[in-house]
Amino acid sequence: GMSDTIEQRDIEVAKEDQVRINRFSRLNLRYDELDDEIQGLKKDVQTYKDAIEEAEGCMEEEGLLLRIGEAFTPVEEDVVTEKLGKLVSDSEEQLKVKTDQIEEVKTEMDQLKKVLYNKFGSTINLEKDRPMTRALARGHSRAWGMNA
Repeated sequence: GMSDTIEQRDIEVAKEDQVRINRFSRLNLRYDELDDEIQGLKKDVQTYKDAIEEAEGCMEEEGLLLRIGEAFTPVEEDVVTEKLGKLVSDSEEQLKVKTDQIEEVKTEMDQLKKVLYNKFGSTINLEKDRPMTRALARGHSRAWGMNA
C-alpha cells in the first residue's frame, strides 16, 4: 500500500546519498593526491631554478661536472642551463595540468557538499581537517562523517 511506496522512495534516496558520499570520498582522496603532486612539482621547479643560478654563477676552473653513475664528466654551462630550463618548463607544464585538475575536483566537491549539507545539516561533516578520509578509504562510508 501507501507505506510501501514511501519506504521504496526512502531507500532510493538513501542510495543516492550513499552514492554522493562515496563520490565525495573518492574526490577527497584524489584532491589530497593532487595536492601532494602539486607541492612536489613546486619544489622541483625551485630546485631546478636554483641549479640554473648555481650553474650560471659557477666560476670554477673545471667548470661544471655532470655525474653519470660514479663518474663525473665536465659539461658546458649552456648545455646544463638548457637541460635545466627544459626541466623547469616541463614541471611548470605539469603543474598547470594538475592545478586545473584540482580546481575541477574542488568544484565538484563543493557542489556535493552543498547538496549533502542541505540534506543532513550538522549531522554530517565534510571538512578537510577531520580524519574522515582514512575511515572512508577503508570503505566504512556508512559510519563515516555522521556525528552520533
